[in-house]
Amino acid sequence: MIKNFIYLDEEKMYSLSSQLFKGVTEYVLNESSSEKGESEEQKGPVGSGRILGDILKNSERNTEKKFLNDYSYTIFEEKLLEDDMVLIVSGDKFEGSKLSTDKSFIKITSKATFNDINSINKTLKNFNKIGKALAHITNFQEISEVREQLEKAKQNTKDRNQKSKLQTQLKSMTNINKLATESGLQQDQSFLDDLSLVLTYGFQDQLEVQMDLVKSIFSANLNRSFLREPEELVIRKYSRKTEVEFTLFGIITQHQREKLEELEEYEEYDSIKEALMNLVSHLSNVEATFTGRLSNEIIIDPIALYTEL
Repeated sequence: MIKNFIYLDEEKMYSLSSQLFKGVTEYVLNESSSEKGESEEQKGPVGSGRILGDILKNSERNTEKKFLNDYSYTIFEEKLLEDDMVLIVSGDKFEGSKLSTDKSFIKITSKATFNDINSINKTLKNFNKIGKALAHITNFQEISEVREQLEKAKQNTKDRNQKSKLQTQLKSMTNINKLATESGLQQDQSFLDDLSLVLTYGFQDQLEVQMDLVKSIFSANLNRSFLREPEELVIRKYSRKTEVEFTLFGIITQHQREKLEELEEYEEYDSIKEALMNLVSHLSNVEATFTGRLSNEIIIDPIALYTEL
């Protein structure tokens, strides 16, 4: 299968590859920096470092590196699968009886949902302005027709009642604030500002991908700098709720604990350090309100996200 990469954490991949192939990263760096056609002495198992070293040598340009990194990842994933180090999740069931705790790596294939806090906050901050603009655009043709009728009425009739009705109708239709409110496109600005503040505090600029399978939610926070294209373009292409299936490959980081332990309350502390530690514990509980793991949620440290062609 051909992989169409949306996201690839190259540094993490090569860090893990260096351990998996016993020194292949050093071999690759030496070959890449010297840009020689010669090969250095094999440092890992036979064939392991040779392929990765060969595909990365002479890769000075960024475009070339991107293509070669894709192949390096393919070798990396295939090796982990071959060594039975990966939990595979796809379709309606696990490839095993249940989620295994003895495998650190996971590969999930499913339709995905992108949650972009930056985009949500931008919408909240400009919601009322966008609402007024939409109300104006959607009613523009009708407003223009009434204006045209009013001009004709002024020229062709002396009927004050008709003119008055047209003027009243035009005044009502050109009240964009009223039109937007009636269409549900206006909200209290203070409420929107407070909601934006809470989201910013709780999620910062988080870009999260979620997959829903086997009554579980698999979540991963993506580093925007490792995306192959800007997040706006990715969402434009695939939608926030994708129609095609994505494959997420990464490391399982959270999946067992049901909830944070309840904190004991103390009225006095023997030292400032104890007071600070208690404050941090309470802060953890506050943060858990925003970003805490759901009871059926599995958190993934992502290495790659791609579609298969």
